[in-house]
Amino acid sequence: MSGAQSHPWYVGAWLRRSIVVPGGEPTEPCEAWWIQSKDVFVDIRVTLPGHDDNGLPYSSTRAFAGVFEIADGHSCWHVELDSGDVVPRTDRAAAAGLYIDPADPEVLIEDAPGRFREVWVQQAVGDAVQVVHHEHLIAVRIGDVVGVVESIDGQSSGGTVRGRAWHGAGSITTG
Repeated sequence: MSGAQSHPWYVGAWLRRSIVVPGGEPTEPCEAWWIQSKDVFVDIRVTLPGHDDNGLPYSSTRAFAGVFEIADGHSCWHVELDSGDVVPRTDRAAAAGLYIDPADPEVLIEDAPGRFREVWVQQAVGDAVQVVHHEHLIAVRIGDVVGVVESIDGQSSGGTVRGRAWHGAGSITTG
């Protein structure tokens, strides 16, 4: 992430390294990808074998996507498609809780005090950003990492939503 950027600091393809809840130890029960453009995101998580029912937030097989903004002191994910929850909805966090690790410019931290802390490692960055944002399909490509969340039956709420992420080492899918 060195040099001049034409995109905000949070734009990139991020692979989660760990999640921790208060009183717990950092762990990673999923392969979790967050592909973020300036204003659209795709988030795809697939639980690793043996880690089902782990009790951690955002740590089950799931795909969700929508519009992102930082406004009025909050990071806001306006979720439009979700395989595991009701939409539309807005997930909010203090804007100060989303930041680049001062010790490593390729690490992004999402800190939700009292709830969880996620550590994300950058996998792709640059000006090769493409977005498709449609009522029943949201896709973001950063470099050679692509994430797609789509409604299979054309319903964003109560329908069948699935996600897939393609990256240099392969791909994951929620169904």
